Amino acid sequence: MRAPALLLVVGFIFINGIAQAQTPYERLGQKAMTGGQFSTAADYFEKAYASDRTNMNVLWLMGYSSYHAADYKKSIEAFDKLIAMKPAETAAYYYRGKAKMLAASAVKEAKSPERERLLLGAIKDFSSALDLTPTDYKLYQNRGLAYQEYAIYKSQKIADVYNKTVAINACNASINDFEKVLEESGFRRDIASQIEKSKQLLTNIR
Repeated sequence: MRAPALLLVVGFIFINGIAQAQTPYERLGQKAMTGGQFSTAADYFEKAYASDRTNMNVLWLMGYSSYHAADYKKSIEAFDKLIAMKPAETAAYYYRGKAKMLAASAVKEAKSPERERLLLGAIKDFSSALDLTPTDYKLYQNRGLAYQEYAIYKSQKIADVYNKTVAINACNASINDFEKVLEESGFRRDIASQIEKSKQLLTNIR
């Protein structure tokens, strides 16, 4: 885990041109993160943010480390704040969408409105990221997965959840997104498998 974390830290600082001196908590957080101790890192970055609520780099690192620590609520909250300050940060939408997807998968109640809210939020985040970087095909892949999960949710024949039209539309949207990935990257077994899964779901719904 060390190399990706280091690349992310350096990349974000370079892209955003942050020249401010790092606080002790930031340095401790980065040390913990590069060692794979993401929960500890998130705690340090949270303390750094408490002392400077304009520090976008700290918000980014808090969101990223919380995501990898599987604290999706804290990750979403950090990226909420970052996006409010820097609404054109594509990667923040991407990771917030991923965090919402994983948070949704942890909701066990079949008819939970929280699951629906998180899935719709993930779809919106990936769409916002695509508006900013329309050639990033991992965004299509992840939005396709979010649409697929939403189709599964809305296809449940449970009162206040089931909606055949919405489920069909979500299935078709997932297939369209996966096909865009194939058009760009050529044959990929994992994507082809997801297309077949969505098509089978579509058949079952109809």
